[in-house]
Amino acid sequence: MSLRAHFSKRFQILILTGMAWVLPIWAPAQQISYDPHKFMIARSHYTKAMKLLADNKLSEGEGELLEAVKTFPQLAEGYIELGNLSMRRGEFREGLERYQKASVALSELQGIKRLQEVERQRQLQESIDLLNERISDLSRSQRPSDQGKIQQAMVRLEKLQQERTNAQPPTETPFTPEVHFLVGTALMKLERFEEAGKEFQSALALRPRFGEAHNNLAVVFYYRRDYPACWEHLRAAEHAGIRVDPQFKEELSAVFPEPAGE
Repeated sequence: MSLRAHFSKRFQILILTGMAWVLPIWAPAQQISYDPHKFMIARSHYTKAMKLLADNKLSEGEGELLEAVKTFPQLAEGYIELGNLSMRRGEFREGLERYQKASVALSELQGIKRLQEVERQRQLQESIDLLNERISDLSRSQRPSDQGKIQQAMVRLEKLQQERTNAQPPTETPFTPEVHFLVGTALMKLERFEEAGKEFQSALALRPRFGEAHNNLAVVFYYRRDYPACWEHLRAAEHAGIRVDPQFKEELSAVFPEPAGE
């Protein structure tokens, strides 16, 4: 057994189970890349799949998930559940591929969202221009009733201008800490520790108190023989409420005792 495989099997690598995936789902857009009808069909397949999986009908559930992502390839939660099934079977390479497809789907969803916001900006600016023209026309009117119309138009204009200010294309990362964690866990199972460590670091950048990520990153640092960093992440995992493998702590203590006073 290789040294990497030894670490992989000997120390507890935590996985996420029973989680409800909170991934971005945006309103239908009038873009070729986003078909609202296909999205609803995919969600129907996904909902049916989750019921089947809850009844331990794994094969049928996986079939529904495959239909879901085939119908709407940007359904990231579908790829995540497919990846979870692969990991449960010990098919770690397939699990990694499915988690990576979830990452791609999230990137594509952000692209769709960005296009939505750009279109919304265009529509808002068009409405603002029309209102400015109307206010200009009404200002030249001598009729007393038009003064009230000007006030109404000014109120509407102010609201539209505020909407335009708030309607900015997304700039934040489309990835969730869970997706980084899942990709990292699959990489660990494949003994690709360096890449796994980067994924866990990315997860922690988004959620500093992500206990499972701290635990698995501690295993990575043990492999690197960076024992102080290993202790740091083990403590962080415990502070986040994660039960650390006692054998892991014992073996770490044997090679590098826990620093005193921390």
